[in-house]
Amino acid sequence: MACVRHRLRTMYERALRQIDRIYAAAVDPDVWQDVAEGVSEIFAEAPTLLSFAIPGESAGTHYAVGIDEPYRSTHIEHLFKDTPWSTRYMKQFVDRWGHLGEVIGHIDLEKSEFYTDWLKPQGLAAAWSVGHAIVSDEQAPMGGFTVFPREGSLPFTREQFAEADLLVPHLRRAVQVHLTVHGAQRVRLALAEAIDRLPTGLLLLDSKRSVVVQNRGAERIIAANDGFRIDRHGPSADDARENATFQKLIADAIDARAGQEFRAAGFVSISRPSGQRSYAVMVTPLLAAPGKSVMSDAVVAIFVADPSARFFAGPEALTELYQLTHSEAELVRLLATGLSLEEAADKRGVSLNTARSHLKHVFAKTDTSRQGELVRLIVSGIGQIREG
Repeated sequence: MACVRHRLRTMYERALRQIDRIYAAAVDPDVWQDVAEGVSEIFAEAPTLLSFAIPGESAGTHYAVGIDEPYRSTHIEHLFKDTPWSTRYMKQFVDRWGHLGEVIGHIDLEKSEFYTDWLKPQGLAAAWSVGHAIVSDEQAPMGGFTVFPREGSLPFTREQFAEADLLVPHLRRAVQVHLTVHGAQRVRLALAEAIDRLPTGLLLLDSKRSVVVQNRGAERIIAANDGFRIDRHGPSADDARENATFQKLIADAIDARAGQEFRAAGFVSISRPSGQRSYAVMVTPLLAAPGKSVMSDAVVAIFVADPSARFFAGPEALTELYQLTHSEAELVRLLATGLSLEEAADKRGVSLNTARSHLKHVFAKTDTSRQGELVRLIVSGIGQIREG
C-alpha cells in the first residue's frame, strides 16, 4: 500500500510540474520543448514529437525528444502516405491519450514504408505510437503529441496513460492562451508599425511622466534637440514659460486619468532656437487605460507636430489618389515642401510656363483653385504617411 501511495504521489507531483511548464509555454513558446521532455519522461523517456499547426503562425513547428532532425517534419507525410490515417481520427484522441492502433491497427506496420523509411532508421519499434490531439474550441486541429516505442521496449502502461491524461485540459487551455497572448502581440506590433509611419510625433507617458512608447516621428523631434527634449522630469520645453504651461498640461492629464475632475486635451506651442516654426503640441489623458494602472501603463498621450517637416510616400501616392501624371505629382510634392512655383520649376528643370500648365491641370484634378489650397490638401492628407 505504501508503495502504491508513493507511486501516486510521484505521478501527481510530476504532473503538477508539467502543468506549470504547459502554462509557461503559453507565454514563452520556447518552453514547449520542456513540455515535450516532460511528456517523454512520463512514458519512460520514449522518443516524443510535439507538432503545432496554429493558424496565423508558421506551419510545421516541432519540439522533439529523441527524434532526429531530418525526420521531425516528415512524420505526418510518411504516416499519411502509407496508412489510411485521417484527421477525423484525431477526434478520438482529443479528450484523452490513446493508441494509434485503435484506429489503424489492422495495417501491418512492419511491412509499410512508414516503418522501413521512418521508424526503423531511428531505432523505433514496429509498433503504433500513442498520442493526444490538441484542438481549438471550434474543434479545429492545432497540433498534438506523438510518443514512439523504441525497439525492444516494454508496452506503455495504464498508469502512464492516466498520468498523461491529467495534462489534457491544461494543454487545450494553454494553446488558447498562446493564441490570445501572441495574437495581442501581433496587434501591438501592427499598431506600432502604423504609428511609426505618421509624421506627427507621439509619446505615451506613465503616471510618473516616464516615456513608455514613442514613435519615429517623436524620435526625430527629440534627436533634433531644438526646443523640445526628454530630461529627468520627462518631456520638457527649453523655454521656461512654455515649459511651465507644458508641465501643467501633463499634470492635468495625469490627474484626469487618476479620477480627478475631467480635463480635455490641452495645447501649447513650443518655440525652437533654430528659428524654424514652433512645434504644435497636444497633451491628452488616455481615459481608456485600465482602471487600476501600474507604473508602466500609458496614461497620457503627447502629440507633437513639426510644421516644418514634410514626409511623403512619394509621387506614386499622388498619382493614384488624384490621377496625376508623374511630372504633375513631382511638382505638387515640391510645392508641398514650401518651394515657390518658380523654385519648383527650376528644381524640375522645366520652364515656368510648363510648371504653370502642370499646376493648372493639377487644380482641375484635385478640385482646388489656389496653390495654398492645394498644398493644404496634400499636407493634411495621407500623402504624408510613410509607406514603410
